[in-house]
Amino acid sequence: MKMQFSRVLILFLMAFAFSSFPFSAYGEDEVVVVSEKMALLEIKKSFIDPFGILLSWKSDNSSYCSWYGVSCNANSSRVSELRIRGNSTNANKLVGNLSHAVAYLKELRVLSLPFHDLTGEIPVQIWELQNLEVVDVQGNAIQGDFSTYNFTRLRKLRVLNLRFNRIVGRFPPSLVKCRCLSVLNLAGNSVNDVIPGFIGGFEKLKVLNLSFNRLIGRVPVNFGVKCRDLEHLDLSFNLLQGEIPRVLGKCSHLRTVLLSSNAFSGVIPSELGGLRKLEVLLLNNNSFTGEIPSSLENLTSLHVCNILFNNLSFSSDNKMIRRCSFLGNSFLSVTPRMSLSLAPPMSQQSNESLSVAAPPQGSDQSRNDKRGLTALEIAVAVSVTLVFVAALAVLVALCKNGKKKPSNPRIEASISPEVSNITIFNDVGVVLTYEKIVQATRHFSWSYCIGTGGFGSTYRAEISSELTLAVKRLLTERCQGAIQFEAEIQTLGTISHPNLITLIGYYTSDTDMFLVYNFLPGGNLEKYIHERANRVFNYKVLHKIALDIGLAISFLHDQCDPCIIHRDVKPSNILLDNELNAHLSDFGLSRIMETGTSSTTSVAGTFGYVAPEYALTSRVSDKADVYSYGVVLLELLSDKRALDPSFSVYEDGFNIVSWANMMLRDDKIEDIFYTSLWEPDSEEKLKHMLHLALKCTADLPNRPRMIQVVEQLRNLEPHLVP
Repeated sequence: MKMQFSRVLILFLMAFAFSSFPFSAYGEDEVVVVSEKMALLEIKKSFIDPFGILLSWKSDNSSYCSWYGVSCNANSSRVSELRIRGNSTNANKLVGNLSHAVAYLKELRVLSLPFHDLTGEIPVQIWELQNLEVVDVQGNAIQGDFSTYNFTRLRKLRVLNLRFNRIVGRFPPSLVKCRCLSVLNLAGNSVNDVIPGFIGGFEKLKVLNLSFNRLIGRVPVNFGVKCRDLEHLDLSFNLLQGEIPRVLGKCSHLRTVLLSSNAFSGVIPSELGGLRKLEVLLLNNNSFTGEIPSSLENLTSLHVCNILFNNLSFSSDNKMIRRCSFLGNSFLSVTPRMSLSLAPPMSQQSNESLSVAAPPQGSDQSRNDKRGLTALEIAVAVSVTLVFVAALAVLVALCKNGKKKPSNPRIEASISPEVSNITIFNDVGVVLTYEKIVQATRHFSWSYCIGTGGFGSTYRAEISSELTLAVKRLLTERCQGAIQFEAEIQTLGTISHPNLITLIGYYTSDTDMFLVYNFLPGGNLEKYIHERANRVFNYKVLHKIALDIGLAISFLHDQCDPCIIHRDVKPSNILLDNELNAHLSDFGLSRIMETGTSSTTSVAGTFGYVAPEYALTSRVSDKADVYSYGVVLLELLSDKRALDPSFSVYEDGFNIVSWANMMLRDDKIEDIFYTSLWEPDSEEKLKHMLHLALKCTADLPNRPRMIQVVEQLRNLEPHLVP
């Protein structure tokens, strides 16, 4: 309180001392006089600057227009732009709250502070800056109720980019005043509302990204009537229903239409075939019915198309089938008549090959320049990328702390009535409570998040200096229900194997659910594969990891009753300890979590790893895990990913399995293997392991069982001659 009072006093003295600089900060009737230099210094005070970003902002430096990130109007020396870009990693970031002293910069046109660790709310005084054209605070942890934002005075606003923050609430009615908007990006927040009809009246709108929120209802039927300049539309990962407005086909400049993972229904409008500039069309993971419109064949600019996991049918002469099967969807085949009734894959890494279109957040291609954020920059930044989808689980799960005592006969933490119980399967030597987990994860802070997936996000929980655990916070809206959850989790709690991650306990309430596991410091296999050029990787390490994974899957298939089919075996679900022992995670979760928001079938998995027959029929068997294992083995053997970007030069549906078979046919077997693996004493074993991987990834489900795979792997141990 003292600090806040002192800052108010400083600002008052500033206004009094610098009376030669008239400035109306809060309205026409109340004139606050202040030096812009002092305002900038006050802004600096509100930040923690561990990396010295604002070193040039010094009180003894009168040339504030030359300070880092500051630009001034050449005629008035008033600050016109404040651009300080952070970093997507933990480096080069400002920490703290945005000071209301920004409101003293009366001529400010651009406020751009993306990718920092800013918290708190946006000061209400900022919405009084009538000259603002760009507000870009994406990638922070800013909170607040969107409905309280007052845009009445911001008639010049062109760019509003609040992407990936913690903003909740409904659309403010005053947003209708921003008729100059060309970019509206609210992705990755928790806006809970219907899409207001007035957005369709923004005639200058080029980019609209409302993805990863909690939007409900239908898209306004008149949406697109006036948005003739719209180039990028992203409404994916919401709860939207109904049909796609046919008038959307009149937005002739559209280049990307992303509507995946909603509950859209009805037929795909044939009017979309008139979008001749369309490059990306994602309609997957909805409930569309009817035939794929033949008019879509007119989309000559289309490079990326995904219509999977709907209830669509098509004829053998429909050319769109092959065009839409390009992205690793090799399980699509054209038959005289086929019905697609598929559920969505359960991972943020689905459609992995789509990520090649997006540059890293810190790259030159996505960096702000003096022109401000362009529509294309925003669109690229919000494309379907792994980083983009990595925030999905945290942002969708609006779980508040719940308190419910589980009625469970197993060991329960002995705690007072004021705190919530965690059911314990494996004692870790300390009492675990809900409150202790929340404290150990710093209220499930982003800085403690070590991974995200289709079921939720995983956090590092530092219980004490001697004990660190991993906590997977589940998406409660994806759970089948508390009763079924507890019944299924009881079974998982009895499972123990050296190559399965250990389930220590769980917590469940009406609003929050999480699982507690042992923490493995070696990270996941995906990270290891990416970094193996800088780590020891030879045949011995390869064989150890491959055998460990095989043993884990074989145990689930043959020694668990009933048999547990994982359904999402992939590198990010395989964890390593410091000795490179591999542990399979997320086993059994497919049975206790729903497999989609809109589909009634039960396909889970990740593109590139899903067995063809599983994707086509939704019928799963243990052979689906064998296929996924084979893909992982091919990734370990080679330097390719399941859906490697380099495969885009080949025909539709080309993936790592296609590539390995092609290389084998062309007698280029040595070129398949990762450089450090191909050594004289391991060549024959590598060839045998390659053939084993290809058997596992055979198109037909007559693949070997995992127990047979393990047996063959044992015969390929480093000290044995194959």
